Amino acid sequence: MKVAIVYGGTSSEAHASTKNARSIESVLRQKGYDVCMLEYGRDMVHTLREEKADIVYLCVQGKYHGDGTLQAMLDHEGIPYTGSRTHAAMLINDKILCKFLFDHYGVPTPRWTILRKEEYERGDFDYSALGYPFVAKAPSQGGSFGIELIRSPEDLGKMAHVFQYDDPILLEEFIDGGFYTVGLFEKEGKLITLKCVEGVETLSGERVHKKNDLTLFTGEYGVEPPKLDEKLLHEMERTAEKVFKITSAKDVARVDFMVSHDGGEIYTLEINAVPGLKRESLMPREAEYSGIAYEEMVEDILLSAWNSREG
Repeated sequence: MKVAIVYGGTSSEAHASTKNARSIESVLRQKGYDVCMLEYGRDMVHTLREEKADIVYLCVQGKYHGDGTLQAMLDHEGIPYTGSRTHAAMLINDKILCKFLFDHYGVPTPRWTILRKEEYERGDFDYSALGYPFVAKAPSQGGSFGIELIRSPEDLGKMAHVFQYDDPILLEEFIDGGFYTVGLFEKEGKLITLKCVEGVETLSGERVHKKNDLTLFTGEYGVEPPKLDEKLLHEMERTAEKVFKITSAKDVARVDFMVSHDGGEIYTLEINAVPGLKRESLMPREAEYSGIAYEEMVEDILLSAWNSREG
């Protein structure tokens, strides 16, 4: 089996994508796979054909990359790849579409609304209906890109930055709480749910990077066993499984939550179809906490995609 690891490109998440790909490359080479590293660009399918790749380990992230764009090309050409298929990848990468799905299936999530640039520029949108503070998010972006905390009417000008990424944008109730995450991956036809962990520290021992009180995981991370009731942890793990199912996710995903400080309420933030898989990322650290070797998880994701390929 020849594995092509496709990474990078021109999205805002290309740097993280490249670091993930290098870690995956190291693991697969150690396990004896024939591996080639291919940076995402024009004529991608032609390049894959030239390399005679049997399967793609998909590491590209972000708009026009891991949002169903590359997946659609690979599906059209019949080239198997890791991760969610075209329709699911498109859905998961759109935070607004996910919100509609969460509401339909009763998945607890912060209150939200949609803002179009035309409404924003007219200045007649009723922000008080959502209430302050709230978070403005570019639906197609991940990490710290295209996100602003709006504390009061004086901060509304910050949303001009968010509109540089997308139109419309998502406005979401701000939850004052702790950040928790649940990773999932498929192994031999079974869904493996990792133990819920709290993302809290960088490797340097500092607290996670915060931007205007928003927890943003943009570097290297640490995790801690959650200091929460087992019932809450179990609920987040079952909710993550539900989100994986209703979004039609495949092979691997990570579901992120906030738990409010004041009432211990669980709020589902989003699902990530191409989570960071470098050794220092949240999901590999969560796997370690769950007693699963990083190398085994990386290979299991590949084999899940290989064994479920069509044709």
